[in-house]
Amino acid sequence: MRFVAVQEPPHHSWAVFDTVRDEPAAYAGRVLIGLTSHEARCFTAAANDDAGKWRANKPLRRRAAGLIQVARPVGA
Repeated sequence: MRFVAVQEPPHHSWAVFDTVRDEPAAYAGRVLIGLTSHEARCFTAAANDDAGKWRANKPLRRRAAGLIQVARPVGA
């Protein structure tokens, strides 16, 4: 999976981490840190669902709910 939910120290909040870019994921200009466990799981599931739909040279389809956008892969 490209996106993973990780618990932040001191284990009170969560973040969504992009394993390809090696940094926290962002959505609508907000870095996805300081989340509840539920929020992190929801954003992670949505991001991984959209990441699997990537097609070369075509932008991701945006859903009505407005999911996390995945950056264009390097070299694509």
